Amino acid sequence: MRVPSRYVRPADWPERLHRFIDSRREIPFAWGQQDCGTLACDAVQMLAGIDPLASLRGSYASEDEYEAMLAPHGGLEQLACATFAAAGLPDCPPGYAQRGDVVLVEVGNQMLLGVVTDVHVAVPGADGLHFVKRAMIRRAWAV
Repeated sequence: MRVPSRYVRPADWPERLHRFIDSRREIPFAWGQQDCGTLACDAVQMLAGIDPLASLRGSYASEDEYEAMLAPHGGLEQLACATFAAAGLPDCPPGYAQRGDVVLVEVGNQMLLGVVTDVHVAVPGADGLHFVKRAMIRRAWAV
């Protein structure tokens, strides 16, 4: 069963989500600007008015800096769990993730944060957003 978020989305959240995804669609991957963490947390900020990434923004701009930031937390999944819990976003069973929720997906052997768009999950890629199947969701947080 899905646990509802404590945040109330704005009445026009579907349009905001659509505009957000469209605005990021062709932006190429960039550490600290258009990576999986910034994409997911920017979506949370847009929909819920909070920035789960606030304390980490600007702390990395390269893959090495990103890996150094993750290391004390045990990896992306552990950092995401702690960050989203601290922001008050409840865990949600992957099958209950809805549009606008943030999720952890497994693509090949890589874990990425993304945003549920409808039947897909948007994740950043080298040439802009990529859309992967919801079946790849491993964890989810209700926004």
